[in-house]
Amino acid sequence: MNPLHLSRWLTLSGYFGLIIGIYAWHMLIDKTDDHLITVVLLTQLGPLMFPLRGLLNGKTYTHAWSIYLAIFYFIVGIWYASGEQTLMFGLYVTATSLMFLAGTIVYTRLSARMNSAG
Repeated sequence: MNPLHLSRWLTLSGYFGLIIGIYAWHMLIDKTDDHLITVVLLTQLGPLMFPLRGLLNGKTYTHAWSIYLAIFYFIVGIWYASGEQTLMFGLYVTATSLMFLAGTIVYTRLSARMNSAG
């Protein structure tokens, strides 16, 4: 497997890991109150919907600006990890956001090199 495909796999694994983990946490594991669930899911999952199409299509530009999104979710993970009851969820969000971040950085760098060389 070449490094470009590996970085793409890492990006998508971290990205979908965030989506699945956040959804599962708020809907199944630590059920959020019914009157807050819409707001919580929109604010935490909403930003992840913006790069979906570009990430699935392997767009370099989308991977590049998704780096900022990955950093935001890293901060969210650290914030959740600071609480006793949410420590494990925070570590999960931190780990998946780091996968997302590393994948987007490497993919952006490698695909930009390939585009300028060829």
